[in-house]
Amino acid sequence: MSKSKQAKFHLRAKETVLRRGMMDYGMTGGYNHFVQGDAVLTNERFHFEAELTTGELVTFEIPLGEIYAVEKAGIPFLTRSMMIYTDGHAFRLNAVFVGRWVKSLKEAIAAMEK
Repeated sequence: MSKSKQAKFHLRAKETVLRRGMMDYGMTGGYNHFVQGDAVLTNERFHFEAELTTGELVTFEIPLGEIYAVEKAGIPFLTRSMMIYTDGHAFRLNAVFVGRWVKSLKEAIAAMEK
């Protein structure tokens, strides 16, 4: 994404950024049709935002308290997918170092539950 199209993410009061970077979101939940965007993990939520070539904005935000599972998905060393499960949805996201995202997300959820 160009710098002018990067996510316009804003921190809330008492919120800390734990990790941020580029990710691909599988809009169908499978291996086809991914959109490239920016992801931000804070101590309260996971935020993703992307702008499609049509100008349409794709964005979602998941409060950490709603996430019940986070895991790597796909074929080891070939796919770099992370699955985030909530009660109503499963989100598939790709990242270069997906293991770092999975670890950070699990640690943030555990810290929030304490």
